[in-house]
Amino acid sequence: MDVKQFLGAVSAMIIKIVVAVVIIVAVFRLAVYAYDFGYKVFADVPVSDGEGRIVSVVISEGLGNRELAKMLEQKGLVDDANVFYIYELLSDYRKKELKPGTYELSTAMNAEEMLEILCDDGEEQEEK
Repeated sequence: MDVKQFLGAVSAMIIKIVVAVVIIVAVFRLAVYAYDFGYKVFADVPVSDGEGRIVSVVISEGLGNRELAKMLEQKGLVDDANVFYIYELLSDYRKKELKPGTYELSTAMNAEEMLEILCDDGEEQEEK
């Protein structure tokens, strides 16, 4: 075995190791992200503890669930619109329509409590 063949074999081995490390790191980071996202969906933790901050939310006719999730994130009622949206898709509220109106929601409410108020099963606070 001459020097060129030896260096070629060593280079090929180093490249294989680097590719394997990159793949392992990518899979690990993806697994951590998936676990974290799943935990946020199923833990259903409110944004703040205690009484929280009251925020007025206006639900218009035909508002979609994705738009609702984005609005709640913009108003600071949920940390992540995607987590709220996935929670809603997996919950019993996915088949229920949002009731148009103005609602007072708190940052101390979790997603289920908000959906209970905003959907047909919830007690409406003020109709518009």
